[in-house]
Amino acid sequence: MRPLSLVLTLSCLLPAPMAWAERIDLPTPVSRVVLYPQGASVSRSASFNATPGQHQLVIPDMPPGTDPASLRIEAKGVTLGSVELQSSRALPDHAPDSPAITEAKAALRRAEDALRAFDRSQTALATRAEALRQRAQITRDLLQGDSRLPTGEIAGTVEQMGALIEDLLTQADEQEYQIAMNEPDRPPLTEAIDRARAELDALREEGSEAEALVLTVQAASDSPAEITITGFTDQAGWQPDYDLRLDRAADTLTMQRGVSVWQSSGQDWRDVTLTLSTARPQSQSTPTEVQPWMPRVGKPEEEFARAASPQADMAMESAYAAPVVEAMPVSAGEMSRLGVTVIYDYAAPVTIRNGADSLRLTLDEKPLTPEIFAEAAPRFDTSAFLMAETVNSTGEPILPGPVTLYADGALVGRSGIELVADGDKLRFGFGPIDGLRAEIRLPEETEGDSGIIRRSSTLTESATLIVENLTGEDWPLRVVDRVPVSRQEELQIEWSADPEPSETDPDGRRGVVYWESPIAAGELREIALTTELSWPEGNELLR
Repeated sequence: MRPLSLVLTLSCLLPAPMAWAERIDLPTPVSRVVLYPQGASVSRSASFNATPGQHQLVIPDMPPGTDPASLRIEAKGVTLGSVELQSSRALPDHAPDSPAITEAKAALRRAEDALRAFDRSQTALATRAEALRQRAQITRDLLQGDSRLPTGEIAGTVEQMGALIEDLLTQADEQEYQIAMNEPDRPPLTEAIDRARAELDALREEGSEAEALVLTVQAASDSPAEITITGFTDQAGWQPDYDLRLDRAADTLTMQRGVSVWQSSGQDWRDVTLTLSTARPQSQSTPTEVQPWMPRVGKPEEEFARAASPQADMAMESAYAAPVVEAMPVSAGEMSRLGVTVIYDYAAPVTIRNGADSLRLTLDEKPLTPEIFAEAAPRFDTSAFLMAETVNSTGEPILPGPVTLYADGALVGRSGIELVADGDKLRFGFGPIDGLRAEIRLPEETEGDSGIIRRSSTLTESATLIVENLTGEDWPLRVVDRVPVSRQEELQIEWSADPEPSETDPDGRRGVVYWESPIAAGELREIALTTELSWPEGNELLR
């Protein structure tokens, strides 16, 4: 009896269980999205009124394939209890439609009502026309059947009745003309119905595979409450997209920045608050662990025998095997703490449809200060190119992405840009300059005494680099070429140029040479460049 007595005592001490309040079906549309180059943190929220006690919140519009481990739930005004994701059973039959479906149904009704009103108006016109023609016919029949009129009144009566018939038929014609004039207005109304019905069908299909999230919450008093659910999807992303506009007359370079965004999460994101983040929660978060390097020397035959030994293989694998490091799961709650990131809060609500083509959004413009010049590489090209060099002065990194190039208002091409840190150099080409011709002439090329190209001991090349300005205007000009660079003591290289280059090995590019000076309209520029290579007999030149 003591155990029973203890149980009774404890049950008397426990508070009476609180009665369950009725279940609350709570659609939660997506309200905020933080979009990463690959992946997105998706937040949905909804408010409700809570009465004291426990409540079961049924959220029926979770996207298919939701990962429960990625969900983070924040409750205000109530205490959150258990969380259940119903992925293997149907949603509650009495779950209300989502706001998007409700609005789509209303739009379909409005479109159908507009078509009904139009058809009713056309029918009224047709009925009026038919009634007028019937009245005209009745008047004609009366006139033909009335033989009791005095002879003196026949002419006046006929004239009066004829005028009445003419007026009735004219009014009927006017009604039918109005019907014909209105008829082109009907196809747009039927098309609006088709669009509204397709939109509703798409939303119903989108939600047909949705999963339900069931939350248990506890409310202490009557108060408004709010639930926010944040999850992660890797089926989304964004990429920068740039327009670069060069204006030579104003000596300006403007970078117009935009982004292309996409998502295939399983649901449309409608009128969401969008934040673009440069963080990469899906990418490598720690440096690669460097393993020891243990070289050894020995005779080749001994190494071969050692490599053929299974025991040696096992010993080597044990000594050199890298430790296994388990990948840490990505959680939406840690995304904001992934290193130094750049955040873009888009100013207006955005709708990004599921599985649709990329949507381009405009961000801003950044002015850059360019150095504009013509650059020619006569060894490879037959014309000079319009170039602009500048420095990233935006105060933030420029992310990789495609670039559309404009020069003096004209589209000149498409290119790409790599990651450029703040303060780093930028260089862009804006197409060939017609009339600024480039050419290389090789008047003399001699080989060593042996007469065999790859076994001669010397090679001499005399080249003339030529640039001719036929554009009718002066240009700042940079001529670029190369000279050979030796990485062996046995290979000796000498070179000379007339005139001397303005710069050698620019930006650490060994063997590259620049000549920089303006070229006047009509001027022909020649640069003589001679190189001589020599090496011991018995070797060959590998180029």
